[in-house]
Amino acid sequence: MNNPKHTNFRAAYSYYNVATSVSMIDLMNDALTLALKENFDVFNALDILNNHEVFQELKFNMGSGNLHYYFYNWRLNKPLDSNEMGVVLL
Repeated sequence: MNNPKHTNFRAAYSYYNVATSVSMIDLMNDALTLALKENFDVFNALDILNNHEVFQELKFNMGSGNLHYYFYNWRLNKPLDSNEMGVVLL
């Protein structure tokens, strides 16, 4: 990082979340609170499915990069918007 004072950078990641007993906003707000308590510097999350509405409510900023997946032997007729996509990693 080329900074004598700050030598470490801690990032928290949220990929796929399911809320059944609380709202998705409450779940993400709790995750943000825990990340803050654990001294993470940033909290990253994917803008897929219905996450966009949650991110607006919690005042997330858009990141500076794009995440790309390569699906072997798979072709789409049109590009998908982020709210039309979900990925299951095995």
